[in-house]
Amino acid sequence: MSPGLALFVKTPGRSPVKSRLWPAIGREAAEALYLDCATAVGETAIALQRDGRLHAYWAVAEAERDGDADVSNALHPWQALPVVAQGDGGLGERMAHVYATLRARHGAALLIGTDLPQLSLPALSDAVDALVHAKADLVLGPSEDGGFWLVGGRVDLPLAAWTAPRYSTPDARSDFLAALPQGLRVHRLDTAHDLDEPEDLAAVAAALAALPRRTEAQERVSRRLDALLATMAR
Repeated sequence: MSPGLALFVKTPGRSPVKSRLWPAIGREAAEALYLDCATAVGETAIALQRDGRLHAYWAVAEAERDGDADVSNALHPWQALPVVAQGDGGLGERMAHVYATLRARHGAALLIGTDLPQLSLPALSDAVDALVHAKADLVLGPSEDGGFWLVGGRVDLPLAAWTAPRYSTPDARSDFLAALPQGLRVHRLDTAHDLDEPEDLAAVAAALAALPRRTEAQERVSRRLDALLATMAR
């Protein structure tokens, strides 16, 4: 079994992206950073896909239907992978839809955003291995802010598990875990610092600098963050 991995993305020009960074660095810089981060996460997923260990997709917010994302009027990297539509509703409903879609296709599904450009091959491999080798029913990557940077599973989950969390709050992860059916085995990945707020810029820059090896896209993100931090310090 090779799980399906969905990278949740929005398209600059069609949806606001990284709006919490706009007051500190401006909209244009935030959009450029977002695209570099998305490419960095995508490159790590593609590396595992080349080894046959997963099937990677962009889960595009603006796609009107599976396999069709009308993003012709914006700069975007979504051509590198096949597209699935996030569907309608709030974040929980959209995550539930994509999870069910990839579970049906591949037996197991992983969902991740673009907020972790420092994502490494060992970290993603840990998540994949836990599902492929049935070490756990679910995998969860905790983030420092109380949310999670990755969630995946090899079992069906009720819609309530996805809609119960108060997303973008410090309670998101605990809400999700509390709403899960009893008895599920959950494999927790290493806690990571994702990129949402201006105060996260330095922490993510440090996490990238600590990687023993960086991809080309991660190098771009690192340089961009260093430049932004230098400008903000003036």
